[in-house]
Amino acid sequence: MKHLTIGVAGHVDHGKTSFVRQLTGIDTDRHPEEKRRGLSLDSGIAGWSRPDGTMAALVDVPGHRDFLKNTIRGLQGVDLAVLVVAADDGVMPQTREHLDILSFFKVNDGMVVLSKTDSVDDETMEMAELEILELTANTFLEGKPVIRFSALNGSGREEVIARLDQAMALCSGKSPDLPFRLWIDQVRSFSGIGTVVSGTILAGGIRVNDDLQVQPNGINTRVRSLEQHGCKVTEAFAGQRIGINLHRVGVDDICRGMCLAAPGQYQPVSRFNATMQISPHIGERIKNRQKVKLYLGVSVHTAIVKFIDSPPDETAGSCLVQMQFKRAAVVAAGDHFVVTPLNRNAVIAGGIVLELCEEKIREANKEKISSRLTALQADDFAAYFEQFCQLHPGRPIDLNHLATHTIWPTEKIEQYIVSGIKNGTMFELSAGKLVRVSDLETFTRRFAEIVRAAFQTKPDREPMQVQEIMHQCRPSCDEQLVLMIVEDLSRQGYWIKERGGGRPADFKQRIPLDLARVAALLRRHAEDQGVRPFSAEYFVKTVAEPFTLRQTQRTLDFFCKTGEMIRLNNGRYLTASALAEIKKRVGRWIVERGELCLRDCKEALDFSRGIGLPVLEYLDQISYTTKHGDGRILAERDLPCAPRL
Repeated sequence: MKHLTIGVAGHVDHGKTSFVRQLTGIDTDRHPEEKRRGLSLDSGIAGWSRPDGTMAALVDVPGHRDFLKNTIRGLQGVDLAVLVVAADDGVMPQTREHLDILSFFKVNDGMVVLSKTDSVDDETMEMAELEILELTANTFLEGKPVIRFSALNGSGREEVIARLDQAMALCSGKSPDLPFRLWIDQVRSFSGIGTVVSGTILAGGIRVNDDLQVQPNGINTRVRSLEQHGCKVTEAFAGQRIGINLHRVGVDDICRGMCLAAPGQYQPVSRFNATMQISPHIGERIKNRQKVKLYLGVSVHTAIVKFIDSPPDETAGSCLVQMQFKRAAVVAAGDHFVVTPLNRNAVIAGGIVLELCEEKIREANKEKISSRLTALQADDFAAYFEQFCQLHPGRPIDLNHLATHTIWPTEKIEQYIVSGIKNGTMFELSAGKLVRVSDLETFTRRFAEIVRAAFQTKPDREPMQVQEIMHQCRPSCDEQLVLMIVEDLSRQGYWIKERGGGRPADFKQRIPLDLARVAALLRRHAEDQGVRPFSAEYFVKTVAEPFTLRQTQRTLDFFCKTGEMIRLNNGRYLTASALAEIKKRVGRWIVERGELCLRDCKEALDFSRGIGLPVLEYLDQISYTTKHGDGRILAERDLPCAPRL
């Protein structure tokens, strides 16, 4: 079943409500104030079922200039348009303005209804038709039927219905394959039911019990029930006008203009790049950095217009702009918008969102942004992708980000990427993430430069961590990309992993030149000590040369990093060869006598208990020995240093 929305637009008191009532039998003026004043204050909705199964919603929008906000909200998302022009008035200011709005929202089919034909003569009708032909020239209504109609006697009704049926048959409507999205245009609360929101589904579908998210406030909720034109339903699809009862959402937590969407699909943004068309009817220019009201869906935002290329020379024309919001808004690439001044009700421009962006427009980057957007408008994905990659160096390209932040169809993006992987110009890091091979090679070289510089500057440094490499990358680099390079270099033998980090395989840690003399004397001192642990303080006191404790400690730390020495838990040190000798003596003692107690240290190792305890604890720590009552036994009987029986 096809679901379509038909916008009924036109100047105030031109017969839009009577037109809808004549077609559907429904009076869209619901409020007493509308009845009293005889004009629509807000958009009214009338359901209209067709014999072929098509379900249409006719949106009767206000024609008075004072209610322009409601008019724009009502016309967003319509699939077809009916422009109503009264034969006795002809084309009026809001006739032009409503046609501008429909054009900015990219409605591409419809018709013109010349209403109130029962009240004028043929000559007046012909004059009105000439005005209509002049108005619709170079618009989507050029060449479309202009049907004479009277709500009073019903003349023209069948012709109108036939034309609308024909247009609806050719209209594809909204996409059911995209993630669910709906602009909330009504919020109500019912006793015993809770909060009910209404709107037209822009994309995707929805079922009872589906999880949803309210944006921009990020409230998570669930569909409790659905209702369409007064009837309970279990599911709804793109194009349908639907009422949704939300679970655990208070009426004060949600308002008109918010967006209801599938969880995680849409995030608020602060700016977007767009192409904007200036209205030919305003007779004024929009200034750079001018504050305006921006109508997006049914939401209204204060925004700043920043021209990316030169503003149009004429009062009418198109240009590339960046729209910056005062508060974050929910936007999708491909959305249409309308612009009005801050201080008056007049449509001055409209456009389409080309891409969501993070970068602010500046003089330094204007040319690059303009070139990228021009490629996008020209449907040149290869050129756009090249510039997009330059914008994000050191970061994998996220296909989902590319699809949701630009107007490129997902199929086109995937086709280009698959081709790149096949011909070897792209590499897939993980599902949905890839990097160009040229970028990968460039960053691998940059990676090598960073780590070599780090180890050459400080030869005794700790292994380099991934986060440190990322921090030194300019511009910033993605962690996943760094990890992939580390794994690849490690696999090829160019990178040695150590203690959560790593170092180049061809880099041998060297003692810094200023510590070379300290190192030589420390090695000699350690050799003189034999298997007895020594401290840095003792070395400084006994050595003949004036070394500081800090120099000594730095040298000992280097020896510990390289494995030449080990540090006991009391701050004393042993050489690796001394530890090997200790293990040999301890192993022999335990094999011969069954265990080694602390009191045996003097005889077995020539240590006092105070010196021996940290040594024995270290042997426990490295799992050479293990405590057994008051003594220690070998953790493994077959250790190489233990003599076989």
